[in-house]
Amino acid sequence: MIRRRRHSRIGLVLGGGAARGWAHIGAIRALHDAGIKPDVVCGTSIGALVGAVYANGDLDWLEEWVAKLTWQTVVRLLDLRFSGGLLGGRKVIQLFADKFNGRSIAQLNMPFAAVATELDTGRESWLQDGSVVDAVRASIAIPGIFTPVLHEGVWLVDGGLSNPVPVSLARGMRADCVIAVDLNNDILNGRDFGGAAVDTPAVDPAAISATTPPVALRRNGKPFPSWLQPGDGRVSEDVRVPPAPSARVPSMLSSVAQSIDIMQVRISRSRLAGEPADILIQPRLGGMGIFDFHSAAPAIEEGRAAVEHMLPAIRARLGMD
Repeated sequence: MIRRRRHSRIGLVLGGGAARGWAHIGAIRALHDAGIKPDVVCGTSIGALVGAVYANGDLDWLEEWVAKLTWQTVVRLLDLRFSGGLLGGRKVIQLFADKFNGRSIAQLNMPFAAVATELDTGRESWLQDGSVVDAVRASIAIPGIFTPVLHEGVWLVDGGLSNPVPVSLARGMRADCVIAVDLNNDILNGRDFGGAAVDTPAVDPAAISATTPPVALRRNGKPFPSWLQPGDGRVSEDVRVPPAPSARVPSMLSSVAQSIDIMQVRISRSRLAGEPADILIQPRLGGMGIFDFHSAAPAIEEGRAAVEHMLPAIRARLGMD
């Protein structure tokens, strides 16, 4: 049941973050379960893809599809290129093109927009009309990974270069209350890149047992999966221990992935400081890499947990009974 609310137009902003974007599915589910249905949705990169699927009414299909992804199926979706980027993106986008069935953005079930970046000028581009597939394909064009997209005579690349969490776009779509999902807050495994971690309590090192590492809990009280526990060097909800440095030279993909992470953190923090959301959802995804598309279940669960943690603030902001 959709409850009464004070605000007339709720905007849902889905940030970029590659594979970590599966957390958006859980976040949307949790909002709906709480009786909160956004009026407009916009996104950057993977957030644009999930947002478009949601606006098309196909979230059930997407959740079922990502749940079946394995590393082998992800590899089979890759189409290697030697110009413009490592991947052409044709196989991936064709899968979603079949679901959109040629629809334009105007034909979706709710207002939707995506963010891309002009390669020549660096300006952000708001894609609010035309083909859904073309808009999503441009928004996910991570430089060096996916080939750029030519749109109306301009080469477009990933929107994360200019606006990873596009609160300003939701405002431009006349949303008077913006709920934003930022996937980048916790992705650098506890390293400090210019700001303290949000909502992370101080920990006395003497209280941490050297033989029995603590069990990290999600914000809803449920434990993280083993691969996100602090025992294997991953970040946790309660203990933030940076991994030990390695003498090995990072691989090309590892260097690209970490560089993208640093860029996303820097830009996200800067844009959100100047253009804050009314409600900011920040899932704990520090142990998940940008290419871990086969690890959807824990990401979805963490997206849900992050929204559940913020529900009192969301209800208060919306004036829900």
